Amino acid sequence: MVSWKGIYFILTLFWGSFFGSIFMLSPFLPLMFVNPSWYRWINNRLVATWLTLPVALLETMFGVKVIITGDAFVPGERSVIIMNHRTRMDWMFLWNCLMRYSYLR
Repeated sequence: MVSWKGIYFILTLFWGSFFGSIFMLSPFLPLMFVNPSWYRWINNRLVATWLTLPVALLETMFGVKVIITGDAFVPGERSVIIMNHRTRMDWMFLWNCLMRYSYLR
C-alpha cells in the first residue's frame, strides 16, 4: 500500500530542490565569474540550509527521533561514525547527527 506521507515527502524534496536550485542558486551564478570564493561560500551556505529540509521532514512527518551516543566531534580531528540501522538512507540520518552538532554550517 502506498503511503501518502511518503509521496508527500518525496514530492516536497523534489520540488524543494528544483525550485531551490532555480530561485536560490542560479541568481548567484554570475558571482562565480566575478569572485569564485564568494560564490562557493554562498553556495555552501544555501546547500547547507537545504540539507535541513529532509531532516526536518523526517522528524515532523514521521516522528523520527535521533539518539546520539558516544564522544562529541572534535573540530579538525578525524572521526569514524558507525550507524546502527539497516537502511539505504544512511545519509539522511547522518545529516540529523551533523545538524545536532552544527556541522551543516
